[in-house]
Amino acid sequence: MLYGWTGRRLRVDLSSGQWSVENIPAEWRQNWLGGRGFNSALLYREVPPGTDPLGPDNRLIFGVGPLTGTFSPCSGRTTVTACSPLQHPHGPGDANMGGHWGAELKFAGYDQLVVQGRADHPVYLYIDGDRVEIRDARHLWGKLVSQADELLKEELGNPDVHIALIGPAGENRVRFACVINDVSRAAGRTGMGAVMGSKNLKAVVVRGTRPVSIARPREFFQVCAELRRRMQQDIMVKMLYDQGTWLLTMPANYEQGWFCWRNFQSGYHPRADLLSGENHRDKFLAAREGCFACPISCGRYSRIDRGQYAGEAGGGPEYETLTAIGPRLGLLDPAAVLHNSFLLNEYGMDSCSTGGAIAWAMECWEKGLLNSQQTGGLELNWGDQTVIDRLIKMIALRQGLGDILAEGSFRAARHFGVGEEYTMTVKGNDMSQDDPRGLGFAFGIGFATGHRGADHLQGLPCLELTGRFYPGLVEKILGTSEAEERLSPVRKPEMQCYCEDLKAVGDSLTQCTFAHNWSYAVLLEDMARLLQTGCGLEIGPEELLKIGGRIVHLERAYWNRLLVGRHEDKNPARFTREPMPEGPNQGVVFPEEELLPRYYAVRGWDAQSGFVQPETLAAYGLEDVAAELVPYREKYLEQQVNR
Repeated sequence: MLYGWTGRRLRVDLSSGQWSVENIPAEWRQNWLGGRGFNSALLYREVPPGTDPLGPDNRLIFGVGPLTGTFSPCSGRTTVTACSPLQHPHGPGDANMGGHWGAELKFAGYDQLVVQGRADHPVYLYIDGDRVEIRDARHLWGKLVSQADELLKEELGNPDVHIALIGPAGENRVRFACVINDVSRAAGRTGMGAVMGSKNLKAVVVRGTRPVSIARPREFFQVCAELRRRMQQDIMVKMLYDQGTWLLTMPANYEQGWFCWRNFQSGYHPRADLLSGENHRDKFLAAREGCFACPISCGRYSRIDRGQYAGEAGGGPEYETLTAIGPRLGLLDPAAVLHNSFLLNEYGMDSCSTGGAIAWAMECWEKGLLNSQQTGGLELNWGDQTVIDRLIKMIALRQGLGDILAEGSFRAARHFGVGEEYTMTVKGNDMSQDDPRGLGFAFGIGFATGHRGADHLQGLPCLELTGRFYPGLVEKILGTSEAEERLSPVRKPEMQCYCEDLKAVGDSLTQCTFAHNWSYAVLLEDMARLLQTGCGLEIGPEELLKIGGRIVHLERAYWNRLLVGRHEDKNPARFTREPMPEGPNQGVVFPEEELLPRYYAVRGWDAQSGFVQPETLAAYGLEDVAAELVPYREKYLEQQVNR
C-alpha cells in the first residue's frame, strides 16, 4: 500500500482527445520525491532540446508531493513545469503556486497531471476522481480570471471545485503569462500560462474526495502538531502573519539598500515607507488568507477604500509584485500599486516580467533610446500611473507597444536594437526585485546560475537574510557565523548549494518555503520525520538533501544540452559593474568573478564550461545523463574557442 503518494499520473492528450492513467515508477519516489522533482525528471526525458515551447510537443506538467493533502504544515503548494517560452534559449521553466488546487488534485487521486498536444478550439479539463472530461471552453475564452472562475462554478453547480486557469494574457501567449488558481494564487514565472494558452486550454477544474493514506497516523500527527506549535512561536512566522511579505520593504530600503528603484538604478528611496507592511496593514488589509494546511496565513486580501480606485479589492499582492509594478517603475502610491496588482491577476501575467518589460522601456525612454514614434505616442515617464495602467492592458492584449513588450524585455531590446544593457535578465528571464549588491552575495550566485534564470525562489539562501534570527543555525550548517553577513564572500558558495538543495526538497514535498527556507521553523531533520511517519519512507536528512542535489544537477543538465554554461551564467552588468550609487550599500558591486568559480567547485561543475562533471552526475546516480552530455560539452567548448 502507498502512503502519501498516490503513485498515479494522469496524462491528457488534447490533440487526440484521449487520456490515460499511468503508474509512476516506484523508484521515482526515492529518487525525485514528487512535485518539482517528478516534473523536472519527466521534462528532461520527454521534452528534448529544440522543442517549440508553444507547440503541441511541449508538456505542461502539474506536480504535487507526498505531503500534499495532509496535516503537514504548509503543504499546499503545486509546481507547474514546461519548456519555457520566455527563457533564451528555451530551457526548463517552472513556477510554484499556493492555494488549494494542489490538495484537490491529490484528493482526486493523482500525484501528477501531464497535458500534451493542442486542442482544435478552446477547452477546459474537468477532473473528478476517475471521471476525466475535455469540455468546450469557447464561451470562456477572453474572460478575465475572476469571470471565468465564477462562470465555471455556476456551470458546474459546485462552488467547492478548485480551478487553475489562464487569463487573456495566456490566451494571447504573452511569454510571461501565469497559471492562476483560486483567483489570485499564481504560478507566475517563466511563462507557464503561455504554454497553457498555446494548447487552447483555458482551465483545469479539479474535484476530489479520496483520502491520503498515512503510514503511522498517530506519530505523524504528533510531528505535525509539534511543528505547528513551533511555528506559532517563530519570529518570522509572526512577522509574516502580521504584515505578509510587505514586511520586507522597510529593511530592504532603509537598512539593507536593495530597494529596486527605477529598474535598480538605486537601492534606496526616502519615501519607501509608503509601501511598508505597517501602512498596508493599517490602511488596505481586508483579510488574511492561508493556503491549504497553512498555519502562517501570510496571504493578503486587500481593499482600496478611497481615491481613484475606491471599491477595488482582491488577493495580494506579495512583495515581489508590489515592487515590480511600483518602485521598479518609479511609483510609490500604494493604491495605484494595488490596482496594478489586481489587473495582473485578472489578465494573468507575471508581475516580475511585466514590471521588467515596462521598466526597461521607461529607462530606454529616459535615456533617449526610444522615441514617441516607436512607443505609439506614449510618453514613458517614470511613475506615470496612467501609462502603467494602459501598458499592462496593452501587453495582455498584445496591442501596439504592448505586443512587443509581451515578448519580454530581452526580446523587446533585440526587436528595437537598443537598450539590451537595461534588460535586467538572466537567460531571458527578468529579475525578481532583488539586488545582490544589497540583498546578499549568495543570492547573487543563484541569480547567475539558477535553473529559472534570474529568480530568487530557486535557491532562496535566506540564511544570509534571516539566519541571524536563529542563533547558531548558520554556524551549525556552514561552520562559521561569518556567513550570516549578507555582503561577505565567506562560505557563500556553500550556502547557496545547501539552500538550493533544500529548496528542491521543499518544492518536491511540496512544502512552502516560508516553513523551512525563510523561517527555519521546519528543519531538514523535520522533513525526514514527516516522510518517515507520513509516507513510510525511511530516509535521513543527508539522504534527503542528496535528492535535492540530484534535482538541481538534472535541471542544470537540461541547460547544458542547450549549450548553456559558464559564459551564460551572468548577472545583469548593473550589479557587477555599477557601484550602488546611494543608500546603506553605497559603492558595493557583486563580486561575480570571485564567487562563481568557487561555486562551481563546490557544486561539482566544470569551471571552464559550467557543465555538470561526469563524476558528479555518477555520484547522484545519473550516469546516463553524464554520457548524454559528453558531445554537448565538446561542442560548447568549441564554440567558446571560436567566440
